[in-house]
Amino acid sequence: MASTSTEQTIEIGELGELGSMTLREPATFWVTNRAYEPSELPLNQFRPLTSDQINRGITQDAHWVRVRLSNADAEQAQHWVLHHETSYLDEMAVYFSDNGAPLEKVLLSDRQPFAERLLNYRTLAFPHTTPADGYTDLLLRLQYTKPDAMSLNVFLSRADHFHSQSRGEYLIYGGYYGLLAALIIIAGTFSLIMRQGVYLWYAAFLLASILMWALLNGFAFQYLWPNSVFWHNEGFHIIFLAVAITALQFSRLFLQTRYCCPRIDKVILAAQGIMVAGIVLRFAGFYTPVLYLSFASLALLALLPILGAIAYRNGMRYSRWYTVAWSLYGLGLLISVFSAGTSLFAWGMAPLAYAQAFSALEAVFLLVALGERLIDWDRDRLQALKIANQDPLTGLGNRRALNEAFDRVNAIPRSSERSVFLIMIDLDNFKAINDHYGHDAGDRILTRLGNLLLQLSRPQDICIRYGGEEFVILLEAPGPEQVRLMAERIRKEFSDTPTDYEGNHIEHTLTAGIGMAPSVGRRFDPDALIRQADAALYQAKNAGRNRVVFQMSEPEPPEGQD
Repeated sequence: MASTSTEQTIEIGELGELGSMTLREPATFWVTNRAYEPSELPLNQFRPLTSDQINRGITQDAHWVRVRLSNADAEQAQHWVLHHETSYLDEMAVYFSDNGAPLEKVLLSDRQPFAERLLNYRTLAFPHTTPADGYTDLLLRLQYTKPDAMSLNVFLSRADHFHSQSRGEYLIYGGYYGLLAALIIIAGTFSLIMRQGVYLWYAAFLLASILMWALLNGFAFQYLWPNSVFWHNEGFHIIFLAVAITALQFSRLFLQTRYCCPRIDKVILAAQGIMVAGIVLRFAGFYTPVLYLSFASLALLALLPILGAIAYRNGMRYSRWYTVAWSLYGLGLLISVFSAGTSLFAWGMAPLAYAQAFSALEAVFLLVALGERLIDWDRDRLQALKIANQDPLTGLGNRRALNEAFDRVNAIPRSSERSVFLIMIDLDNFKAINDHYGHDAGDRILTRLGNLLLQLSRPQDICIRYGGEEFVILLEAPGPEQVRLMAERIRKEFSDTPTDYEGNHIEHTLTAGIGMAPSVGRRFDPDALIRQADAALYQAKNAGRNRVVFQMSEPEPPEGQD
């Protein structure tokens, strides 16, 4: 190789405290689609390597980089490491010469098992030592055996700094993968407990994401399949498609697109079908169309925030966290795809680092979204249960709520100081009121009585509209006298305050009967208690209405209970 001028020299000592730098001008580069030996290279056609030239798009061309590394220290040799930015570069051929000696060649390739690398590092790396007061001429040939996204970012680091930085990198990446693994365990646990597929697909998406980033970071080849050259080189696009498929399936279930937006759901299903076909084609040996399909599939995920916004507009409040999550991650993926697949940007693979950081935030936000979805579902369930147990006119409980209240009271052992009572209330001559003033007036009176029961009872008492103009109150009290006084207050307040409706001063009264459950510590028969209260009410009606009667007799407990 012809000698390199001092104008094309990088002084290794200039690495200083930073300990690392990216090869730039005075380094030069040249691109060719033909095979050349170093001695055949047209060195006069090499151009300065600037940041604008870093991203080369999808290509199979050979990219040559030329530089001289100088060591001005007259006493100490300089140990350094040269390593490429990406883990998926197929070949980095290094031609080097110290102090004008003949060129030597080292071929670094990810088409060999990981154990054959010079350094146990996640990307192709070349260690060397420049002699004291000497220089090293370098020619690098960067190339893919099949078209892929080329970056000319090559890092030069002092050997001590490289190893120190590597330990820091691995610690940070370990935290990232540990977080995602923990989220997978949480999602898997929820999937088993709740038997909901959305948690399973969330876990599947995270698992596919771990594999994708492990491939891109180089850890899959280093730790998962160090002897599988196929999976390291051919697995990228398969995993990319798997990430897109699982992300879309999770989104379909989470946002319920089948019901929320059926047309979009059909588009998603069609896209997933194409992606599955792409995986099949990749295993069948097709490369270029699957490469572009995998890039397009990842870019497609940038549209998911729009889907989340549509779901939010349709009333799914929990989709807001989903929208935030995919707004961050989707944008990072989109920029990464365009940065890697084109030469329009001068960012190298830096967007991938930001996208990976956003993926961790996204995973957490999606878990928050799942939690909010669960809370919303529980709120809706409780609301539906409340509606099912509520009388729509008065807002009191209905017969179903009374049956549930009986079950709750029977399930709790009663102390010797309290008994269970049932007050049954019936409005007097209510049919005549309806006939004379109209049903709207009757509804006003029923609503007013419902409010009165809530005002004069305690928070723990159960107020029920039993049906028509009949109401009941289920309560616990030390003795019958307290219950009778309570029923009397209700009767007197209701009779003393007529209802005004459309200029009419409507007077009304009520009659009440009180029943008492069996002795302390025994379960009671709700039907028997109702019959007892109803019998007391019947006595009060026969006695002239507008009064309260307490039934002293006690029903027998159900057979087989004590």
